[in-house]
Amino acid sequence: MAKIEQEYDVIVIGGGINGLTAGCYLQKAGLKVLILERRDEVGCFCSTQELLHPGAMVSVHANGLFPAIGPVPLDLDLDRFGFELLMPGPIVYFAPFKDGTALAWHWYNPKVTYDVWRRVSEKDAETFHTIAKTIGPILQSDIAPEMMNTMFYEPMTDESFLNLHNMLDMFSSMVPAFPKDSLYLTGVELLNEMWEDERSKVFLSGWPITLAVDITSRIAGSTIILMMTALVAGAGIACVGTCRGGSHNLTHALARCFLHHGGRILAGCPVARITVDNGEAKGVALSRDAIYPEAEFRARKAVISNLSPYPTFVELVGEDKLPAFAARGARNFDYRGSPLFTTWWVLNERPKWKCIDRFPEIDRGFSFNFGADTMADIFRMDEHVMVLDTPPDPPVNMGYCIHTFCDADPTQAPPGQYNVLTWANVPTTIKPLGGPEKWDDIREEYGDKVEDSLSELMPNLKSAKIARYCDTPWDTWRRNPSSRGHMSSGYYGERQWWSWRPFAGCGAPRTPIAKLYISNSIGSISVSSLGGGYTCAKVVAEDLGVREQDWWASRPGDYTKLFLKRMGEQVVLID
Repeated sequence: MAKIEQEYDVIVIGGGINGLTAGCYLQKAGLKVLILERRDEVGCFCSTQELLHPGAMVSVHANGLFPAIGPVPLDLDLDRFGFELLMPGPIVYFAPFKDGTALAWHWYNPKVTYDVWRRVSEKDAETFHTIAKTIGPILQSDIAPEMMNTMFYEPMTDESFLNLHNMLDMFSSMVPAFPKDSLYLTGVELLNEMWEDERSKVFLSGWPITLAVDITSRIAGSTIILMMTALVAGAGIACVGTCRGGSHNLTHALARCFLHHGGRILAGCPVARITVDNGEAKGVALSRDAIYPEAEFRARKAVISNLSPYPTFVELVGEDKLPAFAARGARNFDYRGSPLFTTWWVLNERPKWKCIDRFPEIDRGFSFNFGADTMADIFRMDEHVMVLDTPPDPPVNMGYCIHTFCDADPTQAPPGQYNVLTWANVPTTIKPLGGPEKWDDIREEYGDKVEDSLSELMPNLKSAKIARYCDTPWDTWRRNPSSRGHMSSGYYGERQWWSWRPFAGCGAPRTPIAKLYISNSIGSISVSSLGGGYTCAKVVAEDLGVREQDWWASRPGDYTKLFLKRMGEQVVLID
C-alpha cells in the first residue's frame, strides 16, 4: 500500500458500465477519481467470455446495448477507444408466433414495420400507419432529444416527470390513435384501447416487460407503453445493437477512456464499508478479502456507489447511520420483476424460422421475444414471477433473445457457426422449491423446456445444436451479489418509479448521506443506455462546480444520426 495513493477527489464503488461512465466524465472534467471493482476485471454485467464452445463468444449478461441513443459515446469519444457498434440487421426486434405469423420493428424505416403488420392485422396496421404518419415528423424535431434526455439522462424528479407527462400528453392530443386519457390508463388498458389483435399487444409489451416495467400500473405502465409505441412508429430513434467482439467492447472502451484521462482502477478490491462521519461520506474501507486487505481510501469530495440500494445502504453504510425512511426503503427495495433464465446455443447452421417464408424480413432480425401468443400468457408469467415464486411452465421468453450471425460479426462465432440466446422471465428465490440455490438442480430441466418452446418456432434448433449452456438467476446473484439476481436495477412499478426511485425521499442520484451518490437503480430503465452513470456524473459535477466543459455538450440522438450516416442509411418517414 506504500505505493498506492489513498486519497482521491471521488471514489466510485463498482466498475460496471455506469460506474465507469460516471468515473470517465468526472475524471475528464479534471477530478482525481478512483474506481474500486470487486472482481478481477471491470464490467460484470457487460462482459464477454468463451464460455460454452471454442470460438463462440458469449456476452454473459447485457446483449442489446443502448449507449448510442444518448450523449455518452460522443462526449467521451468512445470510438477513439475502440467502441464499435454493430447492427446485425435493421429489424431491431420481432415476435414470432406459433401460428406462423410474426411482427417486426424496423428501426429506421416504418414502412417495413407497416408492411409486416398488414400481414397480421389489417386494422392494427392502419392504426400503426396513423401513428407513424403523425408522430414520425414530430420525433425528427427537437422534441425527440428532449424526450430521451428527460427519460434517460436527467434526475427523475417530480418536475422532470411533469415535463415528460406534458410531452406524452402532447402526443395523445396530436395523434388520433392515442386515447386522450392515455396517461391515466394502465399499460394493459392502453393496449386494449389501441389494438385489436392479441399479437399486437404482446409485441408492444415485450420490451417494457423485459425492462421490468409493471405494465398493469397507471404511471409506469402507461408511460412506457406509450413511449414504446412512439419509438416503434417514430423511426431512427432507438438505435439498439451489439458491439464487435461482444458487449465487453463497450466496457473496454469506457475503461480505456477512464485510464487515458488519468483515472485509477483497482480490481480485486471489494468494499466492506463506506466511511460516514457526522452524516457525510468520507471514504471507503476494503474487505479483508481484497488485494489490499482492509485498506482505507479517503474521498475529498464524493463517494459514488454503483451497487444497488440494499448493499449500498444496508451493508456498506449501515442502517444505524441512515434516517428511518432510508433504512426502510433500502431494506425493502423490490428486486422482483425481471430475473432471467438465460440459455445459449451454438448452431452449425443459420437459424431457420417457421414463419420465414411469409415474413422474410426477420431473417436478419436482431432481438426477439417468444412464448407469449396472447396477453394471458404474459399474465401467467407475471403471476409466477411476482406472486407464485415458481418458474412459468411452459416458459415465457420476454427478454432480448438474440441470434448473432457470423457474417455480421465473425469474431463472435467460428466460421459457419451461429450463437443464439434467450432470456426467460423467472423468479429468483423460488422459495416453494427450496430457495434460489435450487436453480442448480433444475437448470438443465428448465433449459429443455425453453429449448422445446423455441423449437416450435425455430425447427432446426435441435438438429443444428452443437452446444448449450444455461445460466440462472442464482448464477446472476453469485456473479454479481449487488444484483440479487435481477437483470438490471430492480422492479419498475408505482412504488419504485420516477422520484420514488430507488425509494421515496432519496433524491437520487444524491442520497440522505451528504457527499454520497448512487449511479445504480436511479431511473434509467435500461442500464446499457448509460443513463445512470451519466445522470450521476452530471449531478456530482454540478455540485462540485466542474460541469461547464466544452466537450460535455452532446444530445441524445446525435450519435444515432452519425451511426446511420456511417451505414449509408437515412430515416424514412411514412406518408
